[in-house]
Amino acid sequence: MDKKTIKVIFYTDSDGYITGWQQEFFDGTKWQTPFDTTNAVDLAQSDLNGISLGATKLIDGQLVLDTVKQSEIEAEANKITPTTEQQMIATLMAKVTELEAKK
Repeated sequence: MDKKTIKVIFYTDSDGYITGWQQEFFDGTKWQTPFDTTNAVDLAQSDLNGISLGATKLIDGQLVLDTVKQSEIEAEANKITPTTEQQMIATLMAKVTELEAKK
């Protein structure tokens, strides 16, 4: 059963960026809202699908995406961290280079 809007409550970080949410759901019989709706907002499911966690804020009832923040999050997520083995190899190679330079 589709609904135009559903009740949503957001969890945010100290800067107001959305870090998660709870939403109303259909249990097969009726719509359920398992949270206090005092600060809930009504949003379309398509609006929720566009949220980028950590980069979207709710401002005056509108979802606003901070594209700079989103780019920072994506860059951090795509950052390559060398494995322990790779770090050990790099250290050994540096020592070998140092020893060869002393010859």
